[in-house]
Amino acid sequence: MHWLFALLGLLAEPAHAQTFPPELATNNIVWTSQSKNAGESMPCGGGDVGLNVWVEHGELYCYVARSGAFDENNTLLKLGRLRVHLSPNPFAGTEFRQELHLENGSVTITGTNGKLRAQATVWVDVFRPIIHLEITGNQPTTAEVNYETWRHADRRTLGKENNQNSYKWAPQGAVTTFRDSVQFEGSGVAFYHQNRPQSVFDVAVQQQGLAAVKTQLFNPLQNLIFGGVLQGRHLAPAGTYSGSYLGTPFKGWKLRSQAPARTHAMVLALHTETTATAQQWQ
Repeated sequence: MHWLFALLGLLAEPAHAQTFPPELATNNIVWTSQSKNAGESMPCGGGDVGLNVWVEHGELYCYVARSGAFDENNTLLKLGRLRVHLSPNPFAGTEFRQELHLENGSVTITGTNGKLRAQATVWVDVFRPIIHLEITGNQPTTAEVNYETWRHADRRTLGKENNQNSYKWAPQGAVTTFRDSVQFEGSGVAFYHQNRPQSVFDVAVQQQGLAAVKTQLFNPLQNLIFGGVLQGRHLAPAGTYSGSYLGTPFKGWKLRSQAPARTHAMVLALHTETTATAQQWQ
């Protein structure tokens, strides 16, 4: 994946120093209890990448979104979900703090469980589509970093659910959200959605009587591929699993640290490209 190496090769570049108004820090959003579910999440982002970040039952979650990730039905798709578990778990104790830092857009999560204390920092590069997760603790922990998707199989979308796409209340036949491609690749997880040749664009052109000039029209969904790669320092594939979150089935791909450590670092590098084949996207 040439684009991935190009992105990760820039990670060591120093950040540009900036000056922020002092009142920003005094208005940071702070939570001292964990979330019940994804509905109680914090925003985090940079550039055209957005996250929902929360901690639930001692596990760190992130929904991942990026502008331009439109599928065949013209639905703006979430790219997936990250789930992080530490063992022993500093977020399973009684002391907890989650803070949104307004001056740089990052989210820090601090937890104490007995003598174990750790902090996780989530941030997004504003210049490159890379999500960073860094964990530091006063004792070694084993990290499990999971990529989860609910698009592991094709699925019909029915009724009001079609309001998320361009069919709205008048679908022309069955509407399907097609599966993504996900696999372990090297020491990480690679995933992408590749739009099929036929899309809602073709339906709209036919419906509007524009078939005679179809070749002159721009089709933004054609050959669109979007996804990314999840990698981490000293992480290795550790199998797949299935589950259900808030009534929605999903499949997960697990990465696990090869040895306990006081620090863990991982990145999710995203890539969107209009190209004919997945091989060219990679």
